[in-house]
Amino acid sequence: MSEKITIVEIAKLANVSTATVSRIINNTGKVNEEKKKKVLELIEKYHYKPNMIAKALQSSKSSTVGFIVPHINSPFYAQIFYETELIAREEGYTLILCNSESDKHHESSILNTLISTNVRAIVFMGGRLDDMESAKKYIRELETINEEIPVIAGVNVPGLKCIQIFQEQENSTKKLLEHLSGLGYKDVALLGGYFNVRTTEKRREEILENADHYGITIRREIIDSDYSVEGGNIAMQEMLKCDKLPQAIICINDLVAIGVLSEANKNHLKVPEDIAIVGYDNLDISKFVYPGITTIGSNYKAYARVIVDTIKEIDQLDADTKIAIPTELIIRGTTKR
Repeated sequence: MSEKITIVEIAKLANVSTATVSRIINNTGKVNEEKKKKVLELIEKYHYKPNMIAKALQSSKSSTVGFIVPHINSPFYAQIFYETELIAREEGYTLILCNSESDKHHESSILNTLISTNVRAIVFMGGRLDDMESAKKYIRELETINEEIPVIAGVNVPGLKCIQIFQEQENSTKKLLEHLSGLGYKDVALLGGYFNVRTTEKRREEILENADHYGITIRREIIDSDYSVEGGNIAMQEMLKCDKLPQAIICINDLVAIGVLSEANKNHLKVPEDIAIVGYDNLDISKFVYPGITTIGSNYKAYARVIVDTIKEIDQLDADTKIAIPTELIIRGTTKR
């Protein structure tokens, strides 16, 4: 070993990344205690004081944050990123937007790239987190990375060992059911989404578990579709084949609801007189499509503020921190009689 040991040599001896050594030296971010002990022992063994190495590294906390979304063309994820980027910029952070296409191998590639750039944190939305059939190794990969670089998950995943920020929707769902029941909508169908997507299943469960309390019957048959306007359109075509239409349809999101509304209009159904339609996410477009989509969603600016504040305080937060973003019921023309 040369007298002037390098950061690379320390990392190699400790079997960790250079980013991990940097964090230990600068006391920034979270690092596994065993790894930390090993690195500090090596620093002492080769007679280098941590502040000397830190100076050589020109150490400082990174102001770059990775932001991974499953589909960049999704208005939901686009809105969250947009609002987060605006606030992050004001706080001195630069966000790197990464589009994973919900491909787990591509997600891993993106994660490795972000690790190599020594980002301050990684915000991970959807993708493997939303896949209920995802292999455990993909979840473990995030937990392993979280030991070196803080990971903020955008989905509530039971047992996941990293910070999670997600929308709390049960209270708003109860308000929605109360709203529909009060207007006399007792026969309700669920439409859109897939059973193996975590957020979809969570929404369905909350509706099914609370419907009886409000005197509402949820139809057993759920028509699946993708999460697009076209998906809602096609699913509504299937719904129209039923002998008797439901009084109301709760769609998995606003885009699907818009597709359902379009197909209802084509078939000369009056909304909400003949059938009521509800969405989720409170996308901007939902208030401009006549007569306006009743929806459940959060304030995107407030959501983004929580994400940025979490990034700022991430060194002080426990790995199992969960932050639920409140949502609200927004009543518009598709349910008003």
